[in-house]
Amino acid sequence: MAFTHTTGSSAKAWAPDLYTFAPETVLEQALIFAITNVAGRIEGDAPSMRVAYADDADAGFVDEGAEIPESEPDLAEALVYTKKFAQLIRITREQYSQAGTDDHLAQSVARAMITKADNALIAQTAPVGPAVAPVAGLVNTAGLVTKTVGTNLDELIDLESTVRANRAMPGGWVLAPTTWAALRKMKIGTDYNSNLLGAGTDNAEPRLLSLPVLVNPEVPAYSGLLIDRSAIVSAVSDLTIATDPSAYFSSDSIAVRATMRTGHAVVRPDRIGLFYIDGDVTHTVTLGSPSAGTFTLTFRGQTTSTIAYNASAATVKAALVALDDGYDAADWTVTGSAGGPYTVIAPGGGALTGSGSGLTGGSLTVT
Repeated sequence: MAFTHTTGSSAKAWAPDLYTFAPETVLEQALIFAITNVAGRIEGDAPSMRVAYADDADAGFVDEGAEIPESEPDLAEALVYTKKFAQLIRITREQYSQAGTDDHLAQSVARAMITKADNALIAQTAPVGPAVAPVAGLVNTAGLVTKTVGTNLDELIDLESTVRANRAMPGGWVLAPTTWAALRKMKIGTDYNSNLLGAGTDNAEPRLLSLPVLVNPEVPAYSGLLIDRSAIVSAVSDLTIATDPSAYFSSDSIAVRATMRTGHAVVRPDRIGLFYIDGDVTHTVTLGSPSAGTFTLTFRGQTTSTIAYNASAATVKAALVALDDGYDAADWTVTGSAGGPYTVIAPGGGALTGSGSGLTGGSLTVT
């Protein structure tokens, strides 16, 4: 009788373990499940999810017995593109076999995937055409209602009022840790030590203007979002975990791989609020040691023209001043030697990022 190898009769090297999980059950802390409407599951870079929605038509008064005119709501759709992200861990066989390693690995992978999913939803830079994914994070999405907050909560009150006037039903705030700290430090007056938001010494749920607060480190420093989850649709895939003892056969190590994909679309950006805390925020821009090329900087979703690898601090400042963000030369400070590192003092909260893809031999970082 002929013998046929199967995954059940073969060594594990010929049948690597593969586990698939519904992400909302193991990554329930991810923001995509808390502040968006997950419309479905999707796999692959090429497909997109088409989500239908309608812009409400107006109702009107009619006389008794009169013909009721037909309403014509605008029917539209949102295209949700997704992108896969992954983690690959190499661990020795001896360590893998230790008691408790599987639990620690599971927790580590979950934290890594939540962090990436949150960053993609909140702070991902917009793709450069013809690319359509990964899609721009919420803070880099055009059309949001924006405000700058000074020494009181008046602008936040106006922000909430504006999005509600646009038919939003905001369900809460998503704030950077620095933003929540700055708001809690606001005083009731110049000569007072009492805080506007109270002492914050009890165990009550954090709230701002009676709406719940989520504090998330993926939100750019000194900025925050007011969310109506019905204005954001999203798509996710299953979370897949695979282990393979043969990938690193020569070093007697185990490969652990985690993959997942997410994407989102803001169908009604005027129902989402974005705000920044006013005041200087310091960043350091480092280029490494490039020998040629150019780089760009992006502030609050707007990208500078290309900047030479050996540009002076004055040239970097001029590129930032040229952004159409409402700030002028007096609001920016850039110091440092030609070629960096540069110390950039931005006029308020919001993400300052950069791209060093045009550099030769360098690596751009912004901290």
